[in-house]
Amino acid sequence: MAVNKVDIYVSQIMEDLNNGLTWLERDNLGYGSIEEKYNANPVQIATIRKHPKLKDAETSITIFNVIDDIDDTINKTQKSTVVRTKNALEQQVVHVVSQSPKMEINTSNTTNEAANIFAQL
Repeated sequence: MAVNKVDIYVSQIMEDLNNGLTWLERDNLGYGSIEEKYNANPVQIATIRKHPKLKDAETSITIFNVIDDIDDTINKTQKSTVVRTKNALEQQVVHVVSQSPKMEINTSNTTNEAANIFAQL
């Protein structure tokens, strides 16, 4: 029987989780999983998670919300947050409504100013 030894560092696992990797492939959020990256099975992942510094570690993802603040109409954006609890994944959606002030821009001056800035570089 062949035994393969794999060294896994706590700091690397923490970085993987902070980069969006999930523990198990079945929970993959589109960034990959530690199970897949290290070619581990669920029993091995459970063993890794027993390490004192990893037992409460969870996936962390960042979601960017692009808000159009240059239109003079009412903008409706969605802010969503993904929360991982035990074996369930919950997504909460909050609707944000804002009205942007109407702005008048003199494009000829703006274009000339931009050209002057680049000319001075």
